[in-house]
Amino acid sequence: MVLKKLSSYFLLLFVLVNVAACTNKSADVVTLASILTQNNGIWKVSYAKFGDEEAPAGMYDGFTIQFKSTTDYITVNPKGAITPAILPTGKWKQGSGNTVVFDDNITVREINRVLSNSKIVFEWEVSIPGKVTTTYRIELVRA
Repeated sequence: MVLKKLSSYFLLLFVLVNVAACTNKSADVVTLASILTQNNGIWKVSYAKFGDEEAPAGMYDGFTIQFKSTTDYITVNPKGAITPAILPTGKWKQGSGNTVVFDDNITVREINRVLSNSKIVFEWEVSIPGKVTTTYRIELVRA
């Protein structure tokens, strides 16, 4: 039961990351959005942590997120890891600072503070009614 909930939250985070990469690009300005959309914008999840629990690799193995410059994002699970029946797709855009906004209502922040072409770390809080707020984190590497 807990794994199903965690996998649903992980998938939501994955979607949020994809939504946040959209912004105006300039050849001279490196933005989070420009990094996310480079090389077809495909990133794979290399690490996930939900609160104090590190997710087992089998929970996210094979998950990729594609950030399209059209502000669409697509999640893919080619290895059959635990997921909801329908994988999330949606819209993303760059928010203020190093944040990405998915589907106009979920904001994640890039926490490395140094933009990298090979690794992005996103973090966000999830509040469940009647429970404490939990911090989620995923690390993405270029696929």
